[in-house]
Amino acid sequence: MATKALEDALNIIELLRKEDFMGVSELSKALKLNKNKVFRIIATLELKGIVELDKETGKYKLGMNILKLEYAYIKSLSFLETARPILRNLRQDIDESVYLSILHKKDVIYVYEEPTRKPVVVNSRLARRFKADKTASGRVLKRAKKEVGFVYEYDINLEEETGEVATIVRDEFYYPFVSVSVVAPLHRMPREKMEKEIKDKLISTAEEITELLAPAFSI
Repeated sequence: MATKALEDALNIIELLRKEDFMGVSELSKALKLNKNKVFRIIATLELKGIVELDKETGKYKLGMNILKLEYAYIKSLSFLETARPILRNLRQDIDESVYLSILHKKDVIYVYEEPTRKPVVVNSRLARRFKADKTASGRVLKRAKKEVGFVYEYDINLEEETGEVATIVRDEFYYPFVSVSVVAPLHRMPREKMEKEIKDKLISTAEEITELLAPAFSI
């Protein structure tokens, strides 16, 4: 029974990933489960912060703790021990926030941050999920699956007045498994600066990490 309840809870989480918002009746119909059972599972997930009730729609969505769980998992991976000092060196060199991100289906999740120490900063993206096509990190990971080398992407968000430039790190199979990006306010990192100052340093950082993870493919 405990195993079945866990399976049902994971199915609810997966549905909410796909649909964003769903009510108890919709979840019950989709999973072919009794409404009372769905409600009990939802209540437990809500208590743990895995899901939360959206007050505007009256439906449930994923909560912040699901991102924290994902972040905790990625943080435990051994490649971070290799990447961390190199990322820190980049952040110290340019003094802007540096991120690692991964793809999850149609989204990108920012799983590690070396934050800037400058007083004017943008909102942290750590443990946050964005549509992959809407970020440089997401687009570069998708591109790199079809292209060789250390491709890069730019993103300028006029609404948030931020800029991002991103490239990828490759694993021992030369697979682009994580992106490295720099995110900063546009007034500190306009596109010209991304191209002339940030891009080459970012790619050098990605190459250095890749060389340590996959020496057979070193540049």
